[in-house]
Amino acid sequence: MVPNMYLYEKAREAHYQDLLRETEKRRLLARLPRHRRSMSRRAAGKLGILLLKLGTWLKQFEQSPTALEDHV
Repeated sequence: MVPNMYLYEKAREAHYQDLLRETEKRRLLARLPRHRRSMSRRAAGKLGILLLKLGTWLKQFEQSPTALEDHV
């Protein structure tokens, strides 16, 4: 049936190890507190708002030709 039993056993063992790693990964992810994900979303949102404010400020600074003269 299977021409080479050694290769079959090696492939089966490798597949089994992959399944164990995947199971362990899922178990670890399930143990993570749920609020950590929301914390990262909140941080990303705050960073986005900060970047928007910075972009708006730079745009206003760019549009006023006398902005440099006013500060000098």
